[in-house]
Amino acid sequence: MRTLTEQRVEPIPQIPDVPYPSRSEPPIRSDAVYVLFTSIESTLEAARIGHDFATAMSVPLTLVHVRPVPYPLAVDAPTGVSPLETQTFRDRLEAAGVKARIRIVLCRDERRALATAVPAHSLVVLGGRKRLWPTRTERFRRVLDAAGHYVVFVQEPSHA
Repeated sequence: MRTLTEQRVEPIPQIPDVPYPSRSEPPIRSDAVYVLFTSIESTLEAARIGHDFATAMSVPLTLVHVRPVPYPLAVDAPTGVSPLETQTFRDRLEAAGVKARIRIVLCRDERRALATAVPAHSLVVLGGRKRLWPTRTERFRRVLDAAGHYVVFVQEPSHA
């Protein structure tokens, strides 16, 4: 006589439906990582993080300063220099071990120039502080998001 062994039947866990990536969303552009200038300290912190991304992706890092020029001046002849062009800023980048290309974009309207300052669908790193009210950096992030860029926000370290 045969004895039947009791078998326990457990339900197979269902695999959740994971949608396939949409073809309407273009892939991230991987020719460079861009860091947008916001302030000296925030940009230095963002450059450190951007350098890590660029190293991992084996692409160059580019620092971009979108610099508005007031109307009385010619757009191609602004007064003063960009903070990115100063030797002090370059020395601080070098001390942090960050190698980057520097690009200055002269414009009349900063918000309009932001969307086109870097190639479409690029990885852009922004540095700043989170505040209760929207800051200039937060407005930059919104413009870049709307233009289809992939934005990484880096919190500036507190000085407290």
